[in-house]
Amino acid sequence: MLTGRRYLLAFTPEQETLAELIGDACRAVWNTALEQRRAYRQRGAFTGYVEQARQLAEAKKDFPWLAEAPSHTLQQTLRDLEKACKTRGTFKVRWRSKRKSPPSFRSPTLDTWLSSACHTGGAG
Repeated sequence: MLTGRRYLLAFTPEQETLAELIGDACRAVWNTALEQRRAYRQRGAFTGYVEQARQLAEAKKDFPWLAEAPSHTLQQTLRDLEKACKTRGTFKVRWRSKRKSPPSFRSPTLDTWLSSACHTGGAG
């Protein structure tokens, strides 16, 4: 049985800034990818994770703020969107709003990220 973990973290101010940057980038990727999927569906076409992940890699070259976020968290956002669209349908999936929901992201390697980004000094 696979299980997940949910963390509520107490960040330093620098870590909080980084986490907000990552959350904002993930929200932008989610909303852009959702809009693209809806536009494709209206034309009777389809785009999925593989194509959008390729386009994401290209977009990171053009948008430095996007390149600052870890690739695996942005790719996980696309995977989550893929699952949501398959489960609920492309037009029933909601936008992510900055006002209505706090910045959030999922990371397939969160334990590694936590150990490198969140531990300070000898505390552990």
